[in-house]
Amino acid sequence: MTIMSIEGFLREIGEFLREDQIVTDREYLSHFAYDATERQYMPQTALLPENAEEVSRIMRCSNDHDVPVTPQGGRTGLSGGALPVEGGAVMSFTRLNRIIEIDEENMFATVEPGVISNDLQIELARKGLFFPPDPSSTVDSTLGGNVAENAGYTRAVKYGVTRDYVRGLEAVLPGGEAITLGGKTVKNVAGYDLISLLVGSEGTLAVITKMIFRLLPRPRVRRTIIAYLDDLVSAADLIVAVFRSGIIPCAMELMDNIAINTVADHLGAPLARDAAALVLIEIDGQSEGETHREALEIAALCRGSGGVTYTALATDDAEAERFWMFRREVLPSLKALKKDHIEADVVVPRYSLPFLVKFIRGLEHSDAIKIATYGHAGDGNLHVTILHRRRNFAELDEAYRLLEVIYRETVNMGGSLTGEHGVGLTVMDYLPLQMRGETIPLMKRVKAAFDPKGLLNPGKIFR
Repeated sequence: MTIMSIEGFLREIGEFLREDQIVTDREYLSHFAYDATERQYMPQTALLPENAEEVSRIMRCSNDHDVPVTPQGGRTGLSGGALPVEGGAVMSFTRLNRIIEIDEENMFATVEPGVISNDLQIELARKGLFFPPDPSSTVDSTLGGNVAENAGYTRAVKYGVTRDYVRGLEAVLPGGEAITLGGKTVKNVAGYDLISLLVGSEGTLAVITKMIFRLLPRPRVRRTIIAYLDDLVSAADLIVAVFRSGIIPCAMELMDNIAINTVADHLGAPLARDAAALVLIEIDGQSEGETHREALEIAALCRGSGGVTYTALATDDAEAERFWMFRREVLPSLKALKKDHIEADVVVPRYSLPFLVKFIRGLEHSDAIKIATYGHAGDGNLHVTILHRRRNFAELDEAYRLLEVIYRETVNMGGSLTGEHGVGLTVMDYLPLQMRGETIPLMKRVKAAFDPKGLLNPGKIFR
């Protein structure tokens, strides 16, 4: 991209966007230069469209002037998917943020991509409904970003991931053409499933401007069980035992010993510091009696499992919230250590997850480098945080070596390099470990069919 191309691009953009929709001031632009990975790439401009027509015109200008465009939501992503790595323009959806409709009769919601996840949940709760995909960044993440990344969350073990709830999309192609896919129907097999292709495509194929989500009745009752274990293999056996009981938990989370102690230090919380693992299990349902019975059954199962040293059923919502606070505070607690960190988001068959944690524990051989693991035991999705001292390049090299070892073991266990964070920048170089033969070349051809010039969110997923 030349200087002349960005100047011509901005002149044409200025013909239909107001001055307050075009950001060129460097200090203001810095807000669009980073995400939760803490990496930074400065764009040359940020654009704030307010409707789909403006998005379409921006993409036509991008195509005419060869200016790359990076779609951006709440910037809570952990793979760098919303970073403008090749400069150009950021397209921020902070002003495309309307909840257009909540259709209670058909149980669908129609929203724009800039809607904050938690804002939709609040509106749905008033109507006795809920949208199950609810990532831990719910108060900051946008629904457009969650769709682009096919976000997962703690309740995925029972309810599935974001893709399972998207029934319709409106989107703009890189050349500016608008497309409409699906709608408010339960079934639709007309043509290729382009909705599923766009969900999880990380903003590299099209710019989503409207989404239609299917909804569910809000569960009336939830019960939470906490268990500590003195052995990681026992955690694997507990996971199997829970599912064999015939009860499907809505959430099942695991924290290793390092995660337990980091949270205990950060919050001053009375956690069992000697435990090898902490497991949280949540049951939900519409019947008070049935849900409570299932919770008691799971609590009894935990008490009878080998390796379980302590089990408790939350006595009320306040205690359940305290249990969940321990899990939510893992990453903030790790970041509070003021060390540099590398994060991975691997997924294996769920029985294998504690064995992967055990394998990772065996990798540690330095007091300086620590590896904390935690994640979604119910669906095998493990979050790995490798901590090392800042500006210590030898430790940085070692951290990346360990990361590749973990990725290789994940693939050997029949797993995937990312379960919910996406490929983006952080996994891009390792993708060939998992995808071989014609898989990546085929994906590149799909990208080229949608985006021949490679201008939409360039520098992501593939080299």
